[in-house]
Amino acid sequence: MDRISQLPEPIVHHILSLSGSRELVRMSVASKTWFQLTASFPSLDFRMDELTKGLHVDFTIYNFTKGLHVSRQTFFKYVDYTTSRMCQQNVTAHKLTIVTNIREPAELDTVNRCLELLLKKGVTKLEINLSEFAQIFLRKTPSFAPKPKPMPTYVLPNILLSVSVLESLIISGCELPSSFMVDALKFKSLIRLQLEYVHIDDEMINYLTTSCPLLKEFSLSSCHGFKRFCVNGHQNLELLDIDCDSQVEMIDIETPNLLGLKVRDTAGRGPPGMKVALCKNLTSVTYIGYPLPNSNDFADFLSKFSCAESLVLFINKKYRCNTLKLSSHSLRKLVIDSEFDLEEIELSTPNLGLFIYSNPLSFWVKAMHLPHLEACMRCHTDGSLDTLWLQKLRLFLDKKNGFKALNLYIHTKRVCFFDQIVHKFIVLGKLKVNELAPYELEHIELHFKHEESSNYAAFVDAVLLCFRPQSLTLRFPLIDFKDQSDLAKFTYEKLLEQENQEHTNIEIVLPSSSKAQKLFRGSVLYDVLPCEEKAISFTKEKGTLFYELIL
Repeated sequence: MDRISQLPEPIVHHILSLSGSRELVRMSVASKTWFQLTASFPSLDFRMDELTKGLHVDFTIYNFTKGLHVSRQTFFKYVDYTTSRMCQQNVTAHKLTIVTNIREPAELDTVNRCLELLLKKGVTKLEINLSEFAQIFLRKTPSFAPKPKPMPTYVLPNILLSVSVLESLIISGCELPSSFMVDALKFKSLIRLQLEYVHIDDEMINYLTTSCPLLKEFSLSSCHGFKRFCVNGHQNLELLDIDCDSQVEMIDIETPNLLGLKVRDTAGRGPPGMKVALCKNLTSVTYIGYPLPNSNDFADFLSKFSCAESLVLFINKKYRCNTLKLSSHSLRKLVIDSEFDLEEIELSTPNLGLFIYSNPLSFWVKAMHLPHLEACMRCHTDGSLDTLWLQKLRLFLDKKNGFKALNLYIHTKRVCFFDQIVHKFIVLGKLKVNELAPYELEHIELHFKHEESSNYAAFVDAVLLCFRPQSLTLRFPLIDFKDQSDLAKFTYEKLLEQENQEHTNIEIVLPSSSKAQKLFRGSVLYDVLPCEEKAISFTKEKGTLFYELIL
C-alpha cells in the first residue's frame, strides 16, 4: 500500500478510472489508504445496475420486494455518502454519472441533493438518466413483482444553467430547469449535448443552440414537443442526430461546418421536410425509418444531400416503395440495410468506392470501417440463401455499377437451394445463371461466419459458377487441417476450370512477400487475423495460379 500512496495523483486516478463502480466500492473499504485515494477520485459513476449486481439477493416470490428494496436503499445511501464525503474534502467532480429510476420521494431528494452540491463546484461531464428505461435490472423483474407507483418527472435544478465549465451534458427522462427560458444560459464551454425523453419545443431548441457557441454534437432522441428543428448560423456544429415523431414537420439547418446528420423516423410516416442546401460540408448522412410510399418523393428526399460522400439507409419494409433510385456523383460510401431486393435498387453513382448491402439485419456495422479494395461491394446475408439470390447479385453487378471486388459475409448455415430449405449447402453442379457467362471481377472474398466446414465447398462452387475472379480469398473459423486442405484443393480445381488451360504451374505466395502485399493492398486479408480465424488466398496471373495459406 505504501507504493501506491507514493504514486502521483494523476497516475492513481488513471488506475481508478479503469475500474467499475463495484470495484471502487470494494477498494474504498480495503484500507484507509484506499479510502483516501477513492475519496479524491474526481469521477463519480452512480449506475444502479452496476452496483446492484454485487448484491447476492435471492429474488424469489417470497422475498423479491424486500430484496429489491434493500438493493435500492443501499444504492441511494451510497450516492448520498459518497457525495457528502467528496464535498467534505473539497474535491471537484470532473465527471458525474447518475443512471437509475425513481420510486420514492426520498430517492428523488437524494439525487437532487447530489446534483446541487456537486454542480456548485463545477462539473465537466454530466450524465443524468432517470428514465424508466435507465434500470435494466428492473425491466427483468418477474410478473409477480408489484408494479411501482408512478413518480412525477424530475425537474433539474436551476443551478445547472450556470455551470460554465460543462463540456458534455447527457439528460434522459428529466425536465429542463424551470428557469431555462428566463435565466441566462452559461454553457459557453459545452461541446456535446444529448437529450433523451425530454420535452423541448422549437423556441427551446433555438435558445439552446444560440447559447452554446462551441457546441459540436447535438442529439435529440425520443424527445417530444417540437415541430420544426431549426439551427441557423451556428459556426461549430458538426454532428446532428434527430428523432422525428409524428409532430415533426421540418428540419431546417444552415450551419456551414456541419459534417454529419442522422435522422430517425420513429412515427412510420417517412422523413420530414428537409432544408440543408447551405450545409456545404455535409458529407455523412444516415436515415433510419420508412421510405415514403411514393418512390419519387423518397428520391427527392435523397437528392437533398447532393454533397454527401457517405450515405447509410436503414429502411423498414412498411410502406416500402417499389424501387430505390439513387443518383449522386459525390457519393463514395453507401450502406443499404433493408428488405429491398437487389433488382429493386437502381444506382447511378460513378464514384462509389464501397457499397454495403445487408438484407435484412445490420451485420455490416462492425465491418463498415474495415479497409477495402477500390470499387468494392460487400453483402451481409442472413436467413436462407438460394440460387435466385446469386442470380440477382450477378445481374445487379452487370448494371454497369463498376464494382471490381466482392465481399460475401455468410452468417448462417441455413441455406435454400432449389426452393428447398436445408441445413447445409448442396452441390450445384449444373447451375446456370440465365445462360450468362460468369461476371469478371478483380477480387472476391468469402467470409464464412459458421463452423460447418462441409458447407464451404458447395458455396464456393455456386459462387464460381456466377463469377470469374482474378483472385479469391476464403476466410473461415478454425477447422480441421484435412478439411482445410480439401477446401483448398477443391477451390483450386474450380478456378482452373474457369481458365480452360491444360498446363498450369502452382507457386506459394508468402503473406509477408512484397508480391502478396501488392496484390491485396487495401483488403482486410493482411490485417491481423483473429486467433480463431484462418484465410486461404488464390491469385491468377498470366496463366499461372498462385495460392497462399495463412495459418
